[in-house]
This record gives sequence, structure tokens and C-alpha cells, in this order.
Amino acid sequence: MPGAGEVARSAYVATSRAARTLADRTGLLGRLDRSYREHPVSVPGHLRTLFAIHDVEDLVALDVPWWTYSAIDTVRDHLDRLGGSARVFEYGSGASSVWLGRRVAEVHSVEHHAGFAGVMRDVLRETGLQDVVDLIEVAPEESAHPVVPSTRRGEEGRDYRRYVHSIDEVPGEFDLVVVDGRARVACMQHAVRRLAPNGIVLFDDTQRPRYQSGLASSGMVVERHRGWVPSLPYPRESAVLRLGRA
Repeated sequence: MPGAGEVARSAYVATSRAARTLADRTGLLGRLDRSYREHPVSVPGHLRTLFAIHDVEDLVALDVPWWTYSAIDTVRDHLDRLGGSARVFEYGSGASSVWLGRRVAEVHSVEHHAGFAGVMRDVLRETGLQDVVDLIEVAPEESAHPVVPSTRRGEEGRDYRRYVHSIDEVPGEFDLVVVDGRARVACMQHAVRRLAPNGIVLFDDTQRPRYQSGLASSGMVVERHRGWVPSLPYPRESAVLRLGRA
């Protein structure tokens, strides 16, 4: 049975999509599109993104990942300094895979959900990024005693060990590791050894209590970016982690 949070999210998504249809018919969506193109980080720009909730194609069209705006700016600045040569490993694919693929040399993105992996393959073909973004599909294994469990509700009995270790199949160092999928603390802990000397980790949804002990014991400098997020009507938090003493 879905929890209250899941019911509320489903209701919000349904309401947002119905409102999008109405906004499109009345011309409001077109006006918001123009505002977004001129000033993406603005009240009208943010209002436009609210119609893109759980719509990867629309977020791709808006050219925005699903992180807080200030975290997006920090990651963009980091990639700009590398002049398009960055190598990225990403736990959890989505609009961010395309956003990154447009700005770096290579992205290796691991996805646990077969259905969404199929959606992303279509998106990557449509955007011409299939040679830049390497989509790796690694489903969890069913287990009564998972070696690497997920603390997400409904994930009981699933082992994400292979998912976490998928980074081991890609040689070399990474200028950016994105942690935005399952078993996030385990992914961060395993991937940090693969960071380039000036590399960073983007860890999303760090407002969640279940991640706090892992962040505190990471041995990294944790820079928290709390604020508005594209497509959501409430603030969240993304964090940028750097090597060094906390």
C-alpha cells in the first residue's frame, strides 16, 4: 500500500499535468516558455518548470537537471573550468544525464530501473548524445540478506551491491560523480576513491535524515545548497562534496 507521501506526490503530478494542458490552451505556457528562455532563474522561469514534474523530456527541453539552482550553478562553474574535458560518473540517470552530456567529454550513467532505462535510451538518441552518455543498466538482486540495501521504503529485499560497484567497470578518474539514485551513501563511499584530485561529488536530496550520518563520516568538505528546485513547489537540498578535511 502506498504511503501518504507517495499519494500526495501522485496527486501533485496529476494536478500539474492537468494544469499544463489548461496553460497550453490559454497561451500561458508559451508566455512562460519565453520568460524561461530569457531568465531561467526567475519567478516566471521557475513557474514554467513546475509543469515539468516527473517529465524527463520536458526537463531535457528546458536544459536543466533536477538539483537545487545554486548546486546547478556550482557544478556548471566546475565543468566550465575544465573546458568540456570533464569525465563524469552518475548514479541515477535522467534529465541530468543530458544536461551533463551537453557540457562534458563523457558521462557514464548507471540506472537500476529497466523501464526508465528504455526511456533514457530514446531520449539520448533524440538528443544525439548516445555516443557521449554511456547508459549502464544494473538491476538490484533479490536477496533475503542484502549486502548493500537501500533505505528507501519499498526496497526491502533488494541488494544494490552490483549497482554501487558498477563504477569499477569504467577505468580512470572522474572530475564529477553524481549520487542521485539508490543506496546513495554506499555509492558515495565507494566512488570517492575514483575522484580526480580536484573532483567533486554532487549528492542530491541531502535534506533527508537517512543520509546525515554518512555525510558526516565521509571525510569530505560538505557544501550544502538548500533552495528551490526545477519542477518542485517547495525547497530541497543538494550538496557538493570536495576532498579535504571537513
